[in-house]
Amino acid sequence: MAIRIIVFDLGRVLIDFDPAGYLRSLGCDEEMTAALLQTVFQVDWPRYDRGDYETVDALCDELCRKYPAYALVLRRALTPDWVKIHTLKADTAAYLSMLKQRGYRVYLLSNLAKESYDFIGRYPFFKEVDGGVFSYQERVCKPDERIYRVLLERYELAPEECVFLDDSPANIDTARRLGMYGIVFETLPAAKAALEALLQQDETTAN
Repeated sequence: MAIRIIVFDLGRVLIDFDPAGYLRSLGCDEEMTAALLQTVFQVDWPRYDRGDYETVDALCDELCRKYPAYALVLRRALTPDWVKIHTLKADTAAYLSMLKQRGYRVYLLSNLAKESYDFIGRYPFFKEVDGGVFSYQERVCKPDERIYRVLLERYELAPEECVFLDDSPANIDTARRLGMYGIVFETLPAAKAALEALLQQDETTAN
């Protein structure tokens, strides 16, 4: 079957998200930044993305109880304004638009908290996509295959017609296990080259 559908992750694909840089901008040294990345952003953050906490304030209260040594910096970092660290990757968004113009259907599949969704949903590419599935709505995060199945079943997508672009190899592994093509997104030029080669191969095979 021909490739008809391109599925994009958001963070570090369509949206820049740099918690390490954000923490450094607040005055955290390298040791503190590494510690928070290994605990808060790797261990606890998925619960926020999953919708266990409706607000970052509620998450912050829980983290301050769990990590009292980090309470001061957590109170500075996890304010309602933290969502402003999500910035548009305009080059990837432009490529998404180009793919739409070429006739491909485009979807989003992302681990994303509600407050993040409310903030980045203002970017124009959200109006161009054919649909999307987000962890806070489904109460499950990638790489759990259940969230991929939601996407496939809700929009009646055949996995062999889909290519998924995500910055996480683990997330790509799940997509491939379910029968989708997968490209680990490291830079746009590399991901674009891999996708275009795949699309060209698909067109050649079809002809």
